Amino acid sequence: MLTTAPSNVLVTGAAGYIGTTLLRRLLADGARVIALDHLERGHADQLPREVPLIVGDVRDPDAVRQALRLFDRPPDACIHLAGLIQVGESTLFPQMYRDVNAVGTQVVADLCLEAGVPALVMASSAAVLRPLAGIADRLDEDAPVGPESPYGSSKLSGEHTLRAAAELGRMSTVALRLFNVAGAAYGLAERHDPETHLIPLALRAAAGELPPLHMFGDDFPTPDGTCLRDYVHVRDVVEAFVRAARLAMQQTASGACEFQVFHVGTGHGYSVLEVIRACEQVLGKPVPRAMHGRRPGDVAALVANPDKLASVLGIHPDLDLLRVVRDAAQALGLLDG
Repeated sequence: MLTTAPSNVLVTGAAGYIGTTLLRRLLADGARVIALDHLERGHADQLPREVPLIVGDVRDPDAVRQALRLFDRPPDACIHLAGLIQVGESTLFPQMYRDVNAVGTQVVADLCLEAGVPALVMASSAAVLRPLAGIADRLDEDAPVGPESPYGSSKLSGEHTLRAAAELGRMSTVALRLFNVAGAAYGLAERHDPETHLIPLALRAAAGELPPLHMFGDDFPTPDGTCLRDYVHVRDVVEAFVRAARLAMQQTASGACEFQVFHVGTGHGYSVLEVIRACEQVLGKPVPRAMHGRRPGDVAALVANPDKLASVLGIHPDLDLLRVVRDAAQALGLLDG
């Protein structure tokens, strides 16, 4: 079904962890790609040389129009990754998160409609969901929403924007609710500043590059007391974006514009301690750590149901946590070979 690859693609937030990986995946298909990023948190040195970069903010209509005008015709798809992603930071600066994530998505959607772009795919988040009570529950696309942070609320606003855009009947839209994106592809490591993701923090703590890892809570109702999360390889994530763009293009071409949501995860939850043990096994070194109390808003488990991802997009995510950790360690330069 998903046979027509996008040949011209605008990627916002292209200089980030997922964005730089996605660019290489698109280039492997022979696509022409334009990158848009304001570079406050992205890394221009990780962009492929052949990809033109517009330095600008997605909230700035002129910057988005400038990027769109670099194409000879309307691009086949826009993949919208630009946004702020730190839950804790969002509680300190909720207006900033609403402005960047919600308003920025509205600007991108409006200008894609104006330009005649047939497909818009957005990076949403599992943070839009209301976690279920049981740790064995896997959250599918019909799970109740109920963001517990300004970050989650801003992403849910973006989803509403995409739904409204599709209802106009000129563009199909997709929201990919990402769970815990991890690992590395094309040798591109996570370079968040500050780093907040567990795997790079644990690996770098074991290597002596960072202080001991801070753990938050060992009294959750889980087998080992630490919370469970769904770690999905970035390789599978970027594949989901490519296939979602193909799907949206085909829907628009058929005259059946739709808004769709996919949960991008593995369906398997790993605890914080299991992830730490995997990091120790890969590096052959202990992860120094310090235990603290629970953080407000932390839930016991957050795990995707990836059935729709598999049945519609044909993606069966990698379940091998050691491979995810090993790829991350190699990209960080912590392993030979």
